[in-house]
Amino acid sequence: MPSATLRRPRDVRSPLPLPSGTRPSRRGLLAGGLGTAALLGLSACGTGDSSAAGASDDAAWSFTDDRGHAVRLSRRPKRIAFLTDTAGAALWAAGLHPVAAADSGQGIVGAVRPDWSGVTRIYSADKGVRIEALAQARPDLLIDAVEPDGTLQVASQLPAVGKLAPVVGLSTYQPIEKIAGTADRLTRSLGAEPNDAGAKARYEEASARLRRAVAANRELRVGFVFGIDKSTIGVMNPRTWAVLKTVSALGMRLVPVPDGADNAYSQAVSWENVPSLPADLLVWAVSDPLPGNPLWQRTPAVRAGQVWKPPLASWYAYSWANFTVLLDGLATRVQSARAGVGPRSAS
Repeated sequence: MPSATLRRPRDVRSPLPLPSGTRPSRRGLLAGGLGTAALLGLSACGTGDSSAAGASDDAAWSFTDDRGHAVRLSRRPKRIAFLTDTAGAALWAAGLHPVAAADSGQGIVGAVRPDWSGVTRIYSADKGVRIEALAQARPDLLIDAVEPDGTLQVASQLPAVGKLAPVVGLSTYQPIEKIAGTADRLTRSLGAEPNDAGAKARYEEASARLRRAVAANRELRVGFVFGIDKSTIGVMNPRTWAVLKTVSALGMRLVPVPDGADNAYSQAVSWENVPSLPADLLVWAVSDPLPGNPLWQRTPAVRAGQVWKPPLASWYAYSWANFTVLLDGLATRVQSARAGVGPRSAS
């Protein structure tokens, strides 16, 4: 996993469910654009795109974004720029080819295997989004990520960006199907046909399989965790991550993050407290490698062999196909896991 993915924590909160530790915000951990975080998603904007794939390029175009802001243009835009890794990854995966795009080198964009031919790279590690390079690409529409407070991730911090072209804002603080569904709809509205017509059906099959597995193992408690540093691991916040929102809606019991806000990416847990995590199944996420710490080996779920480490790319590739990998893998592990091996919650 690229080291840049784990940024300096922005605030401090009690670890889960024990004494103090850092709680990195999502914005500080998954960077794109300016090196802050956001993932692509959907608000209730299903009626927002009035331009279909078969419409003339000269026809009027509109799209209502996740801020509730309607972008209306006299003709359908042709030159699209992706300002963030995460919004870009979802649209690359859906089949949209930009004239300019950000890639902060953290594996998010690379996970969807984009075709960079003819695309201007607009991100540098020292400057973030390079406005000059973006301007030279002559975009007529910009795609930015939306933060939980409704602000645009890049354009709100670099006002000059928003003067180059209209901005559509997209958020990934949503369940999986809304992320991929929005990417498909926006792609169609811009005149491209989404990739792999059967991918959504396979995702729905995986979702149904996981729902059945969870229903048959209702008492199983699942914790999604990742490595922060040598002294702590993070427990992913069910209120933030798209995958966790989705599996929670399917009935899965998740290890909670006490008082986790909608923009809290995770709760830090010091190593001495890791064996006390109230989880029967642990999913090791978004980081490599699995821990070698002896306290990890003493964790009940680990001793019971109830640990799964999905392919790293599956967390970052915002597409029906890659999210299917996660749901299918979870279904297999939930079916075979035994409830009650982890300690009871301290709360």
